[in-house]
Amino acid sequence: MSKPLSILILDNTYAFGGAIRSLGNLLRAFDKDRFEPVLVTGQSVEFLAEHFECTWYHYVPSRSWQDNQMYKKVAALTLFRILIMRKILNLLFFLYWAAFVTIPEAIKFFRLGRKHNVALVHLNNIMGCQIAGILAAKLLHVPCVAHLRDFETVDAFTRFYARHIDHHVAISVAIRDNLRQLGVPDERITVIHDGLELTEFQATVVTSRLAEEFGLITGQLVFGIFGRVVEWKGIREFILAARAVLDAVPEARAFIVGSHSDGDENFFLTMQKLVSDLGLAGKVVFTGYRDDVPDLMRMMDVIVHASVRPEPFGMVVIEGMAMKKPVVATHGGGVLDIIVDGETGLLVEMGDAEALGRAIISLLNQRDLRWKMGTAGLARVSHMFTSRRCASEMATIYHKLAVGV
Repeated sequence: MSKPLSILILDNTYAFGGAIRSLGNLLRAFDKDRFEPVLVTGQSVEFLAEHFECTWYHYVPSRSWQDNQMYKKVAALTLFRILIMRKILNLLFFLYWAAFVTIPEAIKFFRLGRKHNVALVHLNNIMGCQIAGILAAKLLHVPCVAHLRDFETVDAFTRFYARHIDHHVAISVAIRDNLRQLGVPDERITVIHDGLELTEFQATVVTSRLAEEFGLITGQLVFGIFGRVVEWKGIREFILAARAVLDAVPEARAFIVGSHSDGDENFFLTMQKLVSDLGLAGKVVFTGYRDDVPDLMRMMDVIVHASVRPEPFGMVVIEGMAMKKPVVATHGGGVLDIIVDGETGLLVEMGDAEALGRAIISLLNQRDLRWKMGTAGLARVSHMFTSRRCASEMATIYHKLAVGV
């Protein structure tokens, strides 16, 4: 048997979220006889030790020079509102960042790649923050794959970066379209949807513990939103929708499962105040961060995804469907690849709290429809959104680039 291909995976996340969870699902699904991942990430050592069995290195990656606080302050000055002056500023910061941040970081990655004799470099998450990884692949003389998990700004710099990547993996059709805007030809783009380890979401769990913890009674209807408590995730809209839902279905309870994570703690506190101001204290529950998300999803009758801007993909959506739960989600981004409106869930316009509330009420009041949509959703996830399928499709790209077959 030939030796497994060593793959250097550079992940530029350091907050817990869909990007690192999806990557973990992918790496666990890889055939260990074919691939030997070497992961470099800013995730905590404790998290890595618990969730990743491959070789890994804890290294907090640098952000893009455009995210630098000094750059933002200088760029906000009146002088740099003039187009030519802004271009000069951008060039100077780009050169400074390249000399003192990007090149030293690329050398670190090059040395790791050479140590492990890697055959390919895989960039996980945002391409514009992975310049050191692109450069490291060039120094190693190996192909570079960018696994794009969010929308990139369409500008001259990102177009430049995109041209120096051998192949792009988009997690949704919406992300593919973003890559097209960057000038990437279709033959260098493959859409590979994120996948789940279905067994994690299909284990039989007794939810009486959770019912007791949250003071729920048998048969009480429950709906909830899962993820970081940040503004663009539609938390405000969910709370406003919950007001209407709880007026129509008084015995129901609403859950907001997650913390502010890398977001604004003030927003989290503001949302708690909004719940209080609307008279929903005790009816809308903030759980904070939980490590038993599958159990909480199983407790729900309806799962809500309320993002107010296009979602790159929507892991929560496929997780809910894997639990045989109907999902109410906003219409846009990667969610359109997942939900078949009226069959596996309901879609509403982004930012429309009234429509969101009506959709939740409709499902809470129709048990048979919830069951029908949940069953159809599980079938769709089992066919299209498994980590095994994701890993198989990624393996095809790896071999084509690194081996030529």
